Amino acid sequence: MASAGLLAAGCSTENDTEATGYGTLSVSCTADTSIDTASAEASGTPEAPAAGAFSLTVTGETGTQKWDTLTEFEQSETVFRMGSYTVAIAHGDPDAEGIDKPYYAAEKSVEVLPRRAATVEMTATIANSQTVVRATEQFLNYFHDAQFTVTTASGNQFDFTPGSTPADEPVFVKSATTLKVTGTARRQSQTGTDEGPKVTFSEQTLEATSPRTCHIFTFDAKDAGSVTLTVTLSDDYTETRQIDCEVNEGAIDDTK
Repeated sequence: MASAGLLAAGCSTENDTEATGYGTLSVSCTADTSIDTASAEASGTPEAPAAGAFSLTVTGETGTQKWDTLTEFEQSETVFRMGSYTVAIAHGDPDAEGIDKPYYAAEKSVEVLPRRAATVEMTATIANSQTVVRATEQFLNYFHDAQFTVTTASGNQFDFTPGSTPADEPVFVKSATTLKVTGTARRQSQTGTDEGPKVTFSEQTLEATSPRTCHIFTFDAKDAGSVTLTVTLSDDYTETRQIDCEVNEGAIDDTK
C-alpha cells in the first residue's frame, strides 16, 4: 500500500461492510492505446499495460488515499465511509519523454452507499503526446544529410533523420508543452566534387501539444530554393509554413 495508513474518517481497515455507513469499491480498467494521427505509420501502437498494474487514487471529502497498483488495492479489501469519491487510475510518468513512454490516465466519480459494492469501470487513454519529423521524397531529392532536432519545454532534445532506414520512431512528449524544431541539410552538389552547401532551416515553434495526438512535422521542397513545413496533428488540423534557408558561412550556394 502506497500510503502510510488509511484515513480514519474516510475508510476503515475492519473490512466490515455491515458497519453502519460503510461500503466497498470494485475498480476495473482497460487501456485504450489509440493515438489521433493522420498517419498510422507515424504513430505506432504502444503496448497496453496490464489492468492490475495501474496505480489507484481515491479522493473523498476527508482526503486522498493511494495504492501503487490495482492488485494491491484489491488485496487490501478496504471499505469506505458512505459519500462521494473521485477515482483516478494512471500508468506511466506524465513528465517522462522519449520512445515507449506513454502515460495513461482516467478519472471517474462514484457514490459509495452503506452495505453496497460500488463498481467503477474505467477506460484509461493516453494522456501525453507524440512527435516525429518526416521529409517528403521531393525534399530528399534536393537535400541530403538532413538532421532535425525537436526540443521540448522540459529541455529534452530528440534527433530525427528523415529518410533513414528503419524510419525514426515517434517519441512521447508531455502534453501542453512547447515544441521547437531546428535542422540542417546539404543541397545537392552541382560539381560532383563536394558535399554541396550546408543550410540551416529557421527554427519553428508549436506552442502547445495536444494529449493523445501525434504531431508530425513534414519538410517538403518543391524546388531547390523553396522549403515548406507542414505541421499535421490529425485529419482536422494541417498547417503549412514557408521555411527560410540560411546558407552556412563558408559554404558556396550553388543555387544562385
